[in-house]
Amino acid sequence: MEVHNATSFPGHGGMAQHLQPILESPIAESLLSLTPIQGITLFLCLFWGYSSLTVHRRIKVPGAPVHGYWSWFEPTWLLQLRYAKDAHKIIASGYKKYNVKGKPFVLRRQDLDITVLPTKYVTELRTIPNAKLSRGKANFIEWGDQWAMKNLWSHIDLPIKAISENRHGQQGKYLEAMRREFEYAMDIEMPKVDDWTAVDIQKVIQMLLARMVGKMIVGKEACRSPEWLDLAEHFTEDFVGASIIMRMLPKWTHPFVTNLLPQRWRMRRRLREALNITNPCVERHRQVKKKRAKGEEVDYEDNMVAWMLDNAPDKQYVLDHLPILILVILVPAAHTTAMGISNLLFHLCEYPEWDAKLLQEINDVNREFGPIGERLPAKDWVTKLDLLDSFFNESQRLSQPLSITPNRYAVEDFTFKDGLHIPKGALLGWVSIHNQIDPKIAPEPDKFDPLRSYRKRQVSAEENAKHLAGQPSMENLTFGFGSQACPGRNIAITVLKMILSRILRDYEFKFGEGQARPKNIYLLEFIIPDPNAKLMVRKRRAPIS
Repeated sequence: MEVHNATSFPGHGGMAQHLQPILESPIAESLLSLTPIQGITLFLCLFWGYSSLTVHRRIKVPGAPVHGYWSWFEPTWLLQLRYAKDAHKIIASGYKKYNVKGKPFVLRRQDLDITVLPTKYVTELRTIPNAKLSRGKANFIEWGDQWAMKNLWSHIDLPIKAISENRHGQQGKYLEAMRREFEYAMDIEMPKVDDWTAVDIQKVIQMLLARMVGKMIVGKEACRSPEWLDLAEHFTEDFVGASIIMRMLPKWTHPFVTNLLPQRWRMRRRLREALNITNPCVERHRQVKKKRAKGEEVDYEDNMVAWMLDNAPDKQYVLDHLPILILVILVPAAHTTAMGISNLLFHLCEYPEWDAKLLQEINDVNREFGPIGERLPAKDWVTKLDLLDSFFNESQRLSQPLSITPNRYAVEDFTFKDGLHIPKGALLGWVSIHNQIDPKIAPEPDKFDPLRSYRKRQVSAEENAKHLAGQPSMENLTFGFGSQACPGRNIAITVLKMILSRILRDYEFKFGEGQARPKNIYLLEFIIPDPNAKLMVRKRRAPIS
């Protein structure tokens, strides 16, 4: 057996002997003599110096200048720092300076560059396959996925199929299951307030959606479990929070920083704990199939876990990755819809004259077609709410969750029809807030006009089928565009109207004394309603006849 003596083994006194020559070197002595402030300053200089060097190695789209510098003298590291809080202004000014003239420009973040293309290129997205310009790969890069939870977005294909599948009326079945869960959720989550009371309405809406979306994804028993409610409430918050932090740091720091973020720790813990949700789902589905094979009646509603287990080409893949698969569906589903509902309520309190008009429409639809789901399924019932649809469109126009969307990653070199060349590895984006700042897209863009979409639909029979909430168009990129637009947008809009038609019928909302519409928070490309904003709420006292 080989024996190490104490002086040669790297430990105890031997380690000190090995380090002594290094510690006594002139460079080490200089470093050790620095004050804390000098040490921090040196670290920052080296940090930003290395980051500046990596900028020059970023992929460049020909003819796309970097936008946002105050002047020629502003260093890149300062622009990257400012981008965190000034992104909204930089994006809007870049759109006006370049995009309206048909030219691309570059946003320079700490972690990567985004080449922002003019809206005219959006129309080609309909015909460009995922193998060339990929939304999934863009999500993978944008959300720091490679340092997250077993590459969340690399498992997006099967969840997209589960959401998009509509053979045998699958989406309608999901919506009816969610409608029934909504009735239960209202009794649990909506406060019973007979007089004006300050309510954290954003939290209420978020939990209503957590339960409803859970019914669609994991089924009845699981969606009411404490484990699911915790996952649905907190996972997306940590996911977005971690992404924001990572986007504000150079890419070379990500492998190290990811292990220091509490958000990442909690996400990984909840991913492990998600097995406590998915394992019972799998067993329940197995038992249901056995009973149905024997001809027994079973009270079991369709859900996406069951669909993936029954329809995936590789069932073992589903069993091995089910916690990740349900999170791929959950992350974009509940919180963005909750933000849309909350922003609409804030706009309604800002323009209270619209309360009676929306309530009148809701009551009229109830009288003509009965309560939602009684004579008409939810997906058809909500289409009767034309004013609410237009009101939401306008609210969303002024309160979008992201200022850059859709995104695409160039899987290979690609050339648009007009000759614009996109090199492999480039990250592309489009300005989704163009309808807030471009009068050619939306006349008087600063004005809140709830009938903006409604009037467009009245022009002709052809236009009547357009300008609907959730419908991607050159004027509305919130849900993406082309063949890779958000696959769950129709479900999201139906659920949104389902919730609003009920709470506006049963409750009144207003701002508190001296309160105005809460200001949005702009951070990088994110646009977030003030999380501390509350509304005064009471049960509706005088329904309109």
